Order: sequence, then structure tokens, then C-alpha cells
Amino acid sequence: MLLIVALLLEFSFAPGVEAGWEEDWEKTLAKARQEGRVVLGTNLGVPGFRQAVTTLFQKRFGVPIELRVLGSAELTAVVGRECGAGRPSMDVLLSGNAELIGIYPKGCLTPLKPRLILPEVSNGENWRGGVLKFNDPERQYVLQTGEEVYGWILINSEQIKAQEIISAKDLLKPQYKGKIASFDPRQGGAAQNAAAYLLTVFGEDFIRRLFADQKVVITSDHRQLAEWIARGVYPIGFGTVERAIDPLRRENLPLATVTFQDAPGYLSGSSSVVKLVKDGPHPNAATVLANWLGTKEWQEIFSREVSLPSRRTDVRVEGIAD
Repeated sequence: MLLIVALLLEFSFAPGVEAGWEEDWEKTLAKARQEGRVVLGTNLGVPGFRQAVTTLFQKRFGVPIELRVLGSAELTAVVGRECGAGRPSMDVLLSGNAELIGIYPKGCLTPLKPRLILPEVSNGENWRGGVLKFNDPERQYVLQTGEEVYGWILINSEQIKAQEIISAKDLLKPQYKGKIASFDPRQGGAAQNAAAYLLTVFGEDFIRRLFADQKVVITSDHRQLAEWIARGVYPIGFGTVERAIDPLRRENLPLATVTFQDAPGYLSGSSSVVKLVKDGPHPNAATVLANWLGTKEWQEIFSREVSLPSRRTDVRVEGIAD
């Protein structure tokens, strides 16, 4: 009871939020503890993230988390197969927007918006633009909690100078043939999104010339990709992510990012997007976890560990790259 009182004080009432949420939250939390656990599917394998989400959530609410870490494409495929068989094993998904294409149209998600109980989460005043950002057409299922500008490439600054690559079309120069490495753009994630952006800006021929004619080397390992660039194995990286780059930057390895003047980037939610799996095995624990993932407490931890700015207006984390 003391824990519940502490939670109610911390997640204080916000103006404009419907009253009576305290009782709803207490009942949901009690049922969540009876369910005994919650299963979180994510594409985030960052050690600090894994430790924080499992340890702190159980300490905070008394409900253990089982974490299932899969690549974006595999996560979507597993949820889709389980949905088709009517046997979901996961409750909450924290990843990108790939599920919006892969499983949302199949009816494999359940509405999240009605399950946001805590006022500090459901109150739009706490989020940029005064609203929660749902990316699905119904504004109910796919909640984006972080946001960054993406579209840059990573270079080894000892082998290539930033001023050498001004336009995205500079990547097509003969001297860069065989010197570009990329995360697999056939999988959901940063490389696929960046390729789709460049396809929109420059057309199919550009993408064909970039990946085929320039002999781009493909990997499905974000850490390997970042290390290739840092060690100079390949001087240019496409589809890299901050969480793989930042540890190498702290070692003072020669890494720099380049933004194209003719393709300055787009807004991305990266792996901050929260979804509820339809008919998940622990619905009340899923509700508690989904609410917590939107709180100031968790968003500060998430932003720090994953190097992604939160959409919450009250979260500022030092150290996130400009």
C-alpha cells in the first residue's frame, strides 16, 4: 500500500485529465502482480537498456520482465506468426514503426491509447506539440515516445573529410566504389528508412546505382558496422545508429557524421515506439509497463541509454549528439 501511495504522489494529477484514475491504476497494478510477469519484445540489445528496464521495473512495481531481444524484421515476423496461430507470447513491443506495416494491418495489435492511465503520460501537455504522437491512422495503436532527425551517414574522419561529401550524389563517385558499408536495407530499421527517404528524394535509379553499382557491403550487425567505420575497414557507413556509435566515440575513434545539403534528413522515432500485442498473456502487466514507458522517469533513462531525444517536454539528457 505504501508503494501505491508513493506512486500516486509521484504520478500527480494533471489539469484536464479525467479524475478517478487512481482507483483504476490500483486495480490494474494489483492484477498485474497476480499475473506474475510481463514479456517485452524489443530490437534493443544495449546492455544498459536491458539492465535498467528489467531491474527498475520489477523494483518499482513488483512485476518481473521477461525480455525478448530480436532484430526488427525477426520481431515483426515472430509476432505475426504467433498472431496468426492465436498464441501470442509477448505483451508489449518497444521497437520502430515496422509493425505498422507488418502486423498492424493484420489486427495483431490492441489499442494502446485507452490503456494510458497515468496522467503524466496521457496528458498531451507533457509532450512536444501538446499531443501524444500515434503513427497509425486511428491514432490508437502505435505510440512514438522519442524523435530525432535522421538521414546522415557515418565516416572515418581520418580517411575522408566531411567537405568531400556535400551531396548524397557524391556517394556515387568512382573513388567510393567498394568503400561503403550499410546495415541491411531489406530489414526494418535505420538503413531501410534512410534508403526509402533517398528513394523519395532522388528516385529508383539513384538507389540502384548506390547499392548495386557502388558494391555496398551489407551487414545485419549494427555494432560491426560502426566498428568497420571506426577501424577504417570501410570509410563510409550507411544506416548506422547512435547506440552503436557512441561507445566508439567515447574511445576517441575517428568518427564523424555527414548531412547532405540536398537531402537534409527526416524525423524518426527510431526504437522508441510502444505497441500492445493483441491478446497478450499478461494484459494488466502490459498496461502497467506501457504506462511506465511513457513516464519522465523511464524516458530519461531511455534517452540516456539509447541516445535518442525524448518527445517529452520535461526530459533533457546531456550527452546526446547534436
